[in-house]
Amino acid sequence: MHSEIHFKKCSEGDIDSLIHVSQQFYPEHYTHIWKNDDPSYYINLSFNRKAFEKDFKIENILYFLIQKRGTNLGLLKVRKNEKVSSFSDSEAIQLEKIYLLKNSTGLGIGKKGLEFTKNYAVSLGKKILWLDVMTTSPALVFYQKNGFRTISFYNLDYPGLKDGYREMQRMIMEI
Repeated sequence: MHSEIHFKKCSEGDIDSLIHVSQQFYPEHYTHIWKNDDPSYYINLSFNRKAFEKDFKIENILYFLIQKRGTNLGLLKVRKNEKVSSFSDSEAIQLEKIYLLKNSTGLGIGKKGLEFTKNYAVSLGKKILWLDVMTTSPALVFYQKNGFRTISFYNLDYPGLKDGYREMQRMIMEI
């Protein structure tokens, strides 16, 4: 399974694929955290053509489609040079998003995504890999088991987000 997973570096020509997979995985995992089970605010904010086009204009942002035999299973988004805590942008890289389709979770693909990101960070000479995760997310334990530790907390202020799902944890891993 692992050897069949591929991380395809995206260009603007992949926006339709990014939109398609995003609009599938996000409701599969996150509908329950939104009032009236309506995740459209976040989908319209983050996973539309305009949002992806804007990101592709920023040299610091990279997207990768997570694929198996050419089928898109999810996406990974990194910010190559992104300071955190006392670490400069030349020392730190952010794993901003890693999402998988529901039928692709629990198969070791997330771990493969972390390994891919960590290896990429090492190739850039980074000392720190960091990410933000919801305190209520099942992924929190996954990140802890894979060497991340929490350094701070903050709350999301998205309209329509249920109160019990606002707390986020910023986590870092030394590379």
